[in-house]
Amino acid sequence: MQVSFCTWIRWSGSGSYWRAMAMFHTIDGMKKLSFKRLLSRKKRLIIAATGIVLLVLATVVSLRLFKNREVPTIPPTPAYSQLTGTRVASDIAERPILGVMIENHPAARPQTGLDAAGIVFETVTEGGITRYLALYQENLPEELGPIRSVRSQYVNWVMGFDASITHVGGSADALELLSSRGAKSLSQFTYPEPYHRVGSREAPHNMYVSTKALQELQRKLGHKTAQFEEIPRTADTPSPSPEAGKVTINFSGADYLAEFHYQKDRNVYTRYLAGSPDIDAATNKPVTVKNLVVITMPSNTIQAIGSGSALVFKDGNVQTVTWKQSSYKTRIILTDAQGNQVGLNRGDTWFAVLPSSGSVDYTAR
Repeated sequence: MQVSFCTWIRWSGSGSYWRAMAMFHTIDGMKKLSFKRLLSRKKRLIIAATGIVLLVLATVVSLRLFKNREVPTIPPTPAYSQLTGTRVASDIAERPILGVMIENHPAARPQTGLDAAGIVFETVTEGGITRYLALYQENLPEELGPIRSVRSQYVNWVMGFDASITHVGGSADALELLSSRGAKSLSQFTYPEPYHRVGSREAPHNMYVSTKALQELQRKLGHKTAQFEEIPRTADTPSPSPEAGKVTINFSGADYLAEFHYQKDRNVYTRYLAGSPDIDAATNKPVTVKNLVVITMPSNTIQAIGSGSALVFKDGNVQTVTWKQSSYKTRIILTDAQGNQVGLNRGDTWFAVLPSSGSVDYTAR
C-alpha cells in the first residue's frame, strides 16, 4: 500500500501537520533559492565572458591602430670625417687615421691613391725632390704607393693628427723621433706583411701597400680614433669673380712645379704637375682639392714646429693667415688677423710647404 506525502500529513495529527507543512515550504524555498543562485551564476559567467570578449576586441583594435600609426623616428646623430668635415657613417668617423709616405720622383708618377687623401702635406726633401704625407680616413683605395721613407717634419705633422704612419725606413733623426715618442709607426722594416713590390716599375720606386692589411695591422696594434682639435668648417661660397683662378707653386724646379686651376662649377682646384694634369693611377683622373694652404718657410730648412705666414685658397679667393704648430702633440692651426681659427670648406686640403727659395704666385686667370 502506497501512502502519499499529503496523506501522511493528514494522519499525523494537527501538530505534525504544521511541522510537515513548514518542511514542505522549506524544501520549496530551497528549490527556489537554488534556482536563483543558478541564474545568478549564469549571469556572472555571461558577464565575465562578455568582458573577456570585449577586452580581446579592444586589444586587437589597439594593436591595429598602433601598427598603422606613424611612429616618429629619432634621426641619428650626424658623424663627420675628422680630416675633411664631410658627413660619414659613425664607424668611419671613429676609424683610426692612416698616414702614408708617398714619393714624388718623376719615376714614381703617376702615384696611386693620392686623390683619395683627406689631407696632404707636400714639401721638399733631399735634392729638391718633393714628398707627400697623405692622411686617410673615409676614402681608402685598395692600394697606395709608391711608398718611401719618412723625415722629421712629416713625423711632427702626422703626430699632430694622432695618426699612424706608413713608411719604408727613414732618416736617422726621424726614426729616433718615432721611437722616442712612441709614435704609431707601421714601418715596413718591422711589419713587412702589408707591403709588396710591383714588377712594372724599377726599385726603389715600386713599393706599394695594401690598405686592408694596414687597417688590420692598426687593429692588431691597438691604434684607436685620433684625438686632436676639430678643424672648423665653412660652407662652400664660390666667388662670382675669382681672384685666384690659377695658383702656381715652384718648389725647386720644373719637375716639381705645381699649378692649381680653379673650377668654379665644382668649386675645386685641379692640380697640375710639371706642366700636365697630375693623374691618380687609381682613378685615371687628375687630383683635385677643396682647400689649398701655401706656407713659405723663413729658410730652406723645413720646420713643422713653429709659426709664420700662409695663404689659404678656397672658393676661388685667397686669404692671408698665420699658421702655427706648437708641438708634435697638436695639429697645425690657421688663424686670421683677429686670432680666430680660419675655417676650411668641407673636403680635402693640400698643404704646400715651401723653402724660402721657393715661390708662389696667383692670378685671376
